[in-house]
Amino acid sequence: MIEKILDFGLGPYGRMVGDFYVEHQMLINTIVVGVALASKFYFKQRKPSIQPNLSVEAAETDER
Repeated sequence: MIEKILDFGLGPYGRMVGDFYVEHQMLINTIVVGVALASKFYFKQRKPSIQPNLSVEAAETDER
């Protein structure tokens, strides 16, 4: 019953993708975990600096 619902919902390519994943799940899961760990430790995001914009302040003081 569930198989027929999945076949109808995913179409003909859903079955092929599912079969491919089941055959190669160890490799695919290793790649996904590796990318997640790499993004956590190696591709750290830079925090934006909290410095005031000095050029705007200098322009305001020159006009007065």
